[in-house]
Amino acid sequence: MLERSPLGAADAAHRLVALQAQWAPAAYVALWSRLESVRKEEVTALVKATTLRGTLHVMASTMYPALVSAKIEAVRGRTENLGVDVEALRKALPARAISGDELRAIARRTLGTDDRWTIEFALRALPFVRDGVVGPWPHTKPPLGRLWREPLPDSQESASRVVRGFVAAYGPVTRDEIQRFTAFKVRQIAPALEGLEERDGSYDVPGGPRVSGRVRAPVRFLPAYDSMLLAHLDSGRVIPPEYVDAVYNRKNTTCKSTFTVDGFVAGTWRVERRRLVVEPFGPLPPKWRREVDAEGERLLAWWLGSS
Repeated sequence: MLERSPLGAADAAHRLVALQAQWAPAAYVALWSRLESVRKEEVTALVKATTLRGTLHVMASTMYPALVSAKIEAVRGRTENLGVDVEALRKALPARAISGDELRAIARRTLGTDDRWTIEFALRALPFVRDGVVGPWPHTKPPLGRLWREPLPDSQESASRVVRGFVAAYGPVTRDEIQRFTAFKVRQIAPALEGLEERDGSYDVPGGPRVSGRVRAPVRFLPAYDSMLLAHLDSGRVIPPEYVDAVYNRKNTTCKSTFTVDGFVAGTWRVERRRLVVEPFGPLPPKWRREVDAEGERLLAWWLGSS
């Protein structure tokens, strides 16, 4: 976040592991804030699927098989106790993309149950991906989904790959932070920690870079559910304690779009009727206000652009 990267969208998404995306524009803005240049169609081309924490994410196709393999293993105990034939459901699914209503109709017929949660947890044991986008930007309608039919890698190797990728991208992090971000079981996480550097309960990759607190961080606009806000249990690393409740709505577990000033969240933003609305939590010094305004103008121009 100190400087924009020349990486392409797929390589950046791979390094960031996965970007939460139940708010449709989230992954687009997350990558725009981190890259020197990104076109919306580059982000649209990435894989969109339910993986970490049972939540919709955007990720590179190179990372998806490991993410979904480890995720399926994390919920295996629950799905095995459902008393239904998940493999029969897999075989019953067509090769084409289908709607959620058709998917659940097939599941009810194949599994022989109308119980909503039995159907939902059976579907979580299968690798589904979203099929493109529907409508113009910002793509607010859910697209069709399809079953990922390529073989999945070993679940433990996959978990270790995801955990190490998370540590490399967001470390140093604690075991609890790894577990919260991934929703993996402890037995999946423990093998991945071998060989990592550990200090006072926090893990990092060997030789992981550390930035001095004296380095000035530029203004960044972050989308709702940005990984920088979700990666750490100690939100004080990026959110001043007095602003935590202004960022997170604990009643419905939502998170607002924010902007940072010198590395700390300083307010929220939204696009409303083709205008960028910026709401600082408090007065900003003039030089920071100018930088916020300039970065906001760049964001809005990109947001309103056709690609």
